[in-house]
Amino acid sequence: MEATRTKSGAGFTQSWRELAHTPTHQVPVLLGAVVALLVGILTYVFDASKAGAIVAASINQAYLVIFGVIGLTKQNVQNGSIVAAIAGLAMVVLVATQLGLFAGLLLLAGAVWSLASTR
Repeated sequence: MEATRTKSGAGFTQSWRELAHTPTHQVPVLLGAVVALLVGILTYVFDASKAGAIVAASINQAYLVIFGVIGLTKQNVQNGSIVAAIAGLAMVVLVATQLGLFAGLLLLAGAVWSLASTR
């Protein structure tokens, strides 16, 4: 029965029921990616509202958004964990803010936990 079941969606179109059954080892990866994405977007919005116009995004904001999106993409557990580990390492090295470090370490810890639990 399980082998014949089809997935109802992929990426952001997954049903809420499928998201509720996310393995525990994926939680830090998803949390780190969401934190990175939100911080990158919100810091840009605050900078733009302070300037009163559209401003150029800083490199840290771009890295947070890019690696946050990369951390959210996962085709399967193994490849998603490897991509999340790379994104976490890149975020720790490239983004020199406390929230960037926090999100990068969350991504990295979740990726290591995911790889350890699936082998």
